[in-house]
Amino acid sequence: MGWERLRSVRLTWLLPAMALVVWAAVIALPAVQTYWTLRAIGVQGKNATVTVGAFHGTILAENFWPFAVNEAVVTHSHALSAIAMPGALVEMPLTVALTNPSLWYPKQLDEWTWSLLETPLYCLPAWCLVGLGIEGLVGWRRVRWPLLLVGTVAWATFVFMLGEYLWGWMLPGHAVEGWVVAGFGLWIMLLGVLPAAWVRQVLRGRWEWEGEVGM
Repeated sequence: MGWERLRSVRLTWLLPAMALVVWAAVIALPAVQTYWTLRAIGVQGKNATVTVGAFHGTILAENFWPFAVNEAVVTHSHALSAIAMPGALVEMPLTVALTNPSLWYPKQLDEWTWSLLETPLYCLPAWCLVGLGIEGLVGWRRVRWPLLLVGTVAWATFVFMLGEYLWGWMLPGHAVEGWVVAGFGLWIMLLGVLPAAWVRQVLRGRWEWEGEVGM
């Protein structure tokens, strides 16, 4: 009964939901905490004078929220970029396609901060693919080959991009960013379940066919 209940869980939807929870924990909670700290400093709607790292200045009361969000994003920018790396592959072409990107993000935030905020949303389809691949790999469901093809191409793309990045590191004057390598490695591992699920389905189909022939 427990196994059947476990099989009924759709990882295709559970993983994206978990990704959003992590996004909220990394961005929303620290931003709310910073906002209320600024509210406490600037009593009765007054401005707040703060020192954060190398920054020292006065934050206007109407800028408490933008400052809080920006501080949370900057603090976790590398982790956000690594976890949502597939989303960047969607976000960058959209940014290039738009003639004036400044028209579609809030004026209170700069373009880089808004990009890091929305990239995890573009990454949700990738999490769906990973969930689908896991379901296919463990044999819970049979995944259609077009989805397996998309996932396999995405996996191969990340392998190629990591190889190209490391190859560039060997050139003079280049250095490797650990978070970039970690991001590529994470998604190569996650997307790797799709080609693995494809191989499993092919082998399982062959075994079933051979069993039918043997009978």
